[in-house]
This record gives sequence, C-alpha cells and structure tokens, in this order.
Amino acid sequence: GIDRAAMHGALQAGGAAAGVMADSLERAALARDNREPLVDQRLVFISPYDPAAGFNVGHAMQRNKLIYALADAAFVVTSDFEKGGTWAGAIEQLDRLHFVPVFVRNGANAGKGNAALLQRGARLWPDLHEGHELAEALAAAAAATASEPKQDTLSFVVREEHSNEAKGRDSAAVPANSPATSADTAPRPAQQLLKTVRDILVRELVEAHSETEVATMLAVPKPQAKAWLTQLVDEGVLEKLSKPVRYRRATTLERLL
Repeated sequence: GIDRAAMHGALQAGGAAAGVMADSLERAALARDNREPLVDQRLVFISPYDPAAGFNVGHAMQRNKLIYALADAAFVVTSDFEKGGTWAGAIEQLDRLHFVPVFVRNGANAGKGNAALLQRGARLWPDLHEGHELAEALAAAAAATASEPKQDTLSFVVREEHSNEAKGRDSAAVPANSPATSADTAPRPAQQLLKTVRDILVRELVEAHSETEVATMLAVPKPQAKAWLTQLVDEGVLEKLSKPVRYRRATTLERLL
C-alpha cells in the first residue's frame, strides 16, 4: 500500500524511514530488500506486538496511534469514507488525540473520504515547491495543533500469541503511572465475539473447510472469516492445510476434547 511505497521512496531518495508494524515484524526484518537500509541504520521497524504475530484486524487498527504519535505530521493520501483503518486513524486524531496536524490530499481524484476528513478539521495539503516551504508549513500547523486538547496516555490491546494461559484473551498495556480501572479488565466486545467464533469453529471444523465455506457458515464476508481463521491458526486452535487451502480443528486439540 501507500505506507510501503512511501517508505521505499524515502529510502531510494537517500533518506530514512520508520515502519510501524501491526504484524510480521520478524519477517519484514529478514526480508532481502530491507537488509541494506537496516544495516545502514536508515530503516527501523517497531511494533507493540510480538515480532512473530500474525495479522489481526484489531492490532492493525491500533497501530494508527503509534504512527501518529511518532510523526511530526500526517498526510492522508486516500481514505475510504467512514470505513477502514486510514479513516479511523485520522478521525481519532482529529476528534480526540490531536497529536499532530493531519493533512489531506485534495483534487479531482481524492475521493469522498478525503473530502469528509477536510470537513472534519483536516488541513488541505499545501502547494509547495521548496523544502523550506514544507518546513514552515509543518511548523505552523504543529503550533496550531499544540494548542488543542490532548489525551494524556495511550493504551494498546495486545493479544498474546504464544502463552497457553493467555490464548483468546486481550490485556491492556498502559503506562506504569496510569491506575488500572475496571474498564481495563472488562471483556471487550471484540473478545467476546472472537470467543464465540472460536467455540463455533472448534465444534464445526472436525472436517477441513475452505475460507469460503467458513465465511458462509459464519455469515460474514470472506476477508473477515480469513482474519479470524489466521488468528486461530496462530493460537494453535486450528490447522491450515494446503492444496487447496482449508482449515480444520488442530490435532493437538483433538486429544484434549
């Protein structure tokens, strides 16, 4: 996507880049095309999650907080309207967190989502021609953003990937000086939903099923079914078969049932 294109563009131009990873940090760190900039200390990967963690929709959405918190400014190239991670991250900044100024690309092909972000308080990306103009524009926008109210702390829901005791549960990681509240330990809707999905698939996938069959079984879009299946494979609850790709209850789990 655009994040990867921006990183590679910066590196090819002799600059530096930081990649905030929601999953597969270990794989990205070992990828051949990342080796040279990592060794040259022009590229760094960071993540609040296990380096071997697989894709998780919730983690991908929460990653937005770190991207914005580490930035001097944000530039939204293209956003869907009222859906998707780009939209959610920008709205969170504009409505609540106010870490950095949020700029948005405009023009004939910018799309409905970009136009809506401008209406919600994002800034139009200026027509710049010189490096000093960019620095001045960012400094002015940052000064304006600094005066807006901010949330003092960040919290991340981290799914433990390798702990048997923690499988299927989320834990909120908060700063040490932030007192725990009942909300931190209360079951979240996403947790409850995943538990229900896990129970259904453990019961039903005695025989291997395809992603399409699982999506039909759960009455959800195929991408959502695939995300759940991938997560449950990472947890060791399901096994993934190949040629063709299918999923079934893990054999290690069979011995416990």
